[in-house]
Amino acid sequence: MNIPILSKLQEARVDREGCLVEGIILASGLSENGTYYPPEVVERCGGVFAGVQCYADHPRGGESERSVRDVVGVIEDAWPDDGRLRATIRLSRAHDWLLTMIGEGLVGDLSINALGRTRVSRRDGRVVREVIEIAKAHSVDFVARAAAGGRVERILRESAGYAEGLRLIERMSMRELAEARPDLTEMLRAQLAEELATESRDGDGEIRRLEEELDRRRVALQRETRARRLIEASGLPSSTKEYLMSEALALAVAPEDDVEVYESAVASLIERHRAYLAKVSSLGLVRGMGSGKGDVDHGSVERRRTLRLMGIG
Repeated sequence: MNIPILSKLQEARVDREGCLVEGIILASGLSENGTYYPPEVVERCGGVFAGVQCYADHPRGGESERSVRDVVGVIEDAWPDDGRLRATIRLSRAHDWLLTMIGEGLVGDLSINALGRTRVSRRDGRVVREVIEIAKAHSVDFVARAAAGGRVERILRESAGYAEGLRLIERMSMRELAEARPDLTEMLRAQLAEELATESRDGDGEIRRLEEELDRRRVALQRETRARRLIEASGLPSSTKEYLMSEALALAVAPEDDVEVYESAVASLIERHRAYLAKVSSLGLVRGMGSGKGDVDHGSVERRRTLRLMGIG
């Protein structure tokens, strides 16, 4: 849609020798006619204005194509500056009078003819037209805002009508809006239904995830309890029990929730370690069983006791 922008060339600096004018051509914020320009929109539209022609005054009545006689210059560059759009304008030497008037502060109002997208929003408790994108700029015109007739008057008249429309929307009740725009009401109803369905699907997915996590924790606790009971009842040394416990918790058994299969795996693990300890003991690799000289009988007793604890004596 067409976005008529009325602005003022701020902080204008004139280079008469180079026929250059530098200044701020657009600033973010709320304009007098109820249009809001977000800082991020203003800051990213520099490329839209680079190379755009500048004209003196507004089009003559009914003109769609601008006259070459009205061309006064071109925007050479435009760049963001803290929520504002700063630009360098090169004016034709044929329009030295315009440089003089800008330098004297007599001319500085701008009328920017651009295309973009807007939406109705609320700012500071007021319903406004918010610009969400400036897609293309057709021209930047130096105008006298007080001049009668022409495009400035039309823009102001259109802006005033739009502002009144915004105030009318702000005063409407939901019932009045539903009666005036049944299509809009139906669209909102469909959008709300889709949002609720999405939230429901997301909620169901989260519930399933939580249920699965709780189930995993339940199975892990059951496995730990069964493994600890079997290992404690094995009669093996304490250090071996600690090692077996860590091994038992790391067992990969499928299905995970089959307690009988898991208990069988833990029992097999215990038996393998029992057999291993019996083997190293018979080879004399287990020390400290009282086999020293002068203490043969006592050593035999301790050896038999240890072997019984291992379940092999």
